Amino acid sequence: MKLKRTWLWAMIVLLLLASSTGLINRWKAEKSNNHYEIIIPYEEILTTSAESDLSVDEILATLKEAGLTTVSLSPITLKDLENQNIITIFKENNLAAQLRFTPYRDAIDVTEPGYYISVPEDPYYEKLITDNIEVENVMIGDEPFYFLARSNEDYDIDTPIGYDEVALEAIQAQNLLHVFRVTNAQSETVNNKIVQQLVEMKSDNTSGLLGAGTEAIGFGQESQSKMVNQLKEADYSFYTIEGNTMIGEQTIARNTNYDSIRLHSIDINRETTLTLQKMVDRTVRAVKERNIKSIFYHIKTTENPTENLELAVDYLTDVQKRMPASYQLGAPATFDKIDVPSWATAMILLAGTIFTYIMFGLLKCNPLQILATTVMLFLAVAYFLLDRLLFIQSFALIIAVLTPIYAVVHTAKGSSNFGKITVQYLKAVAISAVGIAIVVGLLNGNGFLTGFEQFRGVKLVYIIPIAGVSLFVLMSMYNIFENGYKNALLTSVKVVNKEVRYWHLLLFVVVAAIGLFYISRTGNAGSVSNLELVMRQWLEDVLYIRPRTKEFLIGFPMFVVALYAMSVNRKWGSILLVPGVIGFLSIMNTFTHLHIPLGVSVLRTIYSVVLGLIIGFVFIFIFKLLLKAAKKAIARWS
Repeated sequence: MKLKRTWLWAMIVLLLLASSTGLINRWKAEKSNNHYEIIIPYEEILTTSAESDLSVDEILATLKEAGLTTVSLSPITLKDLENQNIITIFKENNLAAQLRFTPYRDAIDVTEPGYYISVPEDPYYEKLITDNIEVENVMIGDEPFYFLARSNEDYDIDTPIGYDEVALEAIQAQNLLHVFRVTNAQSETVNNKIVQQLVEMKSDNTSGLLGAGTEAIGFGQESQSKMVNQLKEADYSFYTIEGNTMIGEQTIARNTNYDSIRLHSIDINRETTLTLQKMVDRTVRAVKERNIKSIFYHIKTTENPTENLELAVDYLTDVQKRMPASYQLGAPATFDKIDVPSWATAMILLAGTIFTYIMFGLLKCNPLQILATTVMLFLAVAYFLLDRLLFIQSFALIIAVLTPIYAVVHTAKGSSNFGKITVQYLKAVAISAVGIAIVVGLLNGNGFLTGFEQFRGVKLVYIIPIAGVSLFVLMSMYNIFENGYKNALLTSVKVVNKEVRYWHLLLFVVVAAIGLFYISRTGNAGSVSNLELVMRQWLEDVLYIRPRTKEFLIGFPMFVVALYAMSVNRKWGSILLVPGVIGFLSIMNTFTHLHIPLGVSVLRTIYSVVLGLIIGFVFIFIFKLLLKAAKKAIARWS
């Protein structure tokens, strides 16, 4: 039996090595994509200029010198032109009221709702309006106006009419890159005009297209695919905002081979507690840890505009000082195509199926082992026949939740020898590495790297392994399967029918509280104390990448202590395996965040494994002291 299992393990390793071409391609794509940019919106530069004595050109030059690479430009509306004092807009009732005591009191037809727009003095803006909007030319006395009826199905004063080329010239005069922001207008006609203008304005200085609002351009409209194809043919790349995916954005990503650039937004106007240090830390962390290649920095628009500009300059300067030398400030690029051959995927699926067969061997129930293996084979075949990502995501999820359980249970052999403990610990890590390689190998490609396609079931990876190991510990403590599966149910009923004591309830409350605290800290929104934040930043500064606290300080040390404690009392020592599994499920979770660079996840895990073993040995020393003190206390009181 042992020889058979050895051959199966050898097959898994060979299959994973033979299929590693996909992971190698991912590694190369991530290493070669090392440019990042910082974007500031033109509208906020305009606001800063209006509220200070500095011109737009002076502000752009100052920011460029500090390290700004890119300026975003939003499509303008009639309302924007009014805010810039280029035009004046009157509602029909308001204008009629102003003309009431003049010779032109009858010039306004108040029965036809609409807007009267003064003709701009600059011919460029005059042409911009008339080329895009069907307006009626009217004269009130000797003053010309445009009239835009509210019944117009395509345009209103808040509808985008195009991009301000005067602003674009100011940006280009400073040799800055620019990003066009795109919205989804209600009118398909408007969207098509915007797309046509974007195609005509594409240049080498255009960094890409960044969505604004809640919907991607063309969403819900018949010609969306045509619009996207036009933009794709014009060689536009698309940005995706981290944590703020727009409706319809995934469809665009899939139609453009995931040629997307990940962007992180820093907005001090919304997050008013942000300090310069926090903004810089967030920026550096986003670039090096999450494949973010674009930072969208919002200039503070309240209080003193000069100080706000100085803050932006300090931010740009400090980011460059703190950013690792392996990353360069400049025009970002989309990731190279990550090629994952079908034969490589097939090999990984086969390795995963064999791995599942081995893991279910723990239960010593042949029918269940065959059933689990059959399910995995079904998912693998279904993926190739139906070409549905859901099947491969389900396959990866099963591997992800089972691997930590098997790693802990299979290696849970108590020993007081530090050498043997280390061997068992490394065996558990190696088993985890196999499961991780299968998951990462399957969920590979540009879609996963850019975050549009994801690992499904992150919370389950946090919950199921703990539940599984807890069940194993319970079965071991009460020897539920000692007399075989036939008597297991009877034994389980006896355990359930045992008298419940107050300390049982107290223990349940404590475990439930710990569980709720644990779940609340999972994910990106987990609560963290200020002291822990300081500690995290220190570790990051020293080690480049911060290992996870729940791995090197909780999970792995508790597993090491559990192995030692089981040599003293197997029943009670095995209870420590429950918190011990946290380290193994956490490293699996690290790699299921597929937008994190592979090198970062590997380095973070190595740190956790090494530190976890060392701290585990320290915990064993403390455990020995506590055990010795407990024995003395018992002897004294007995």
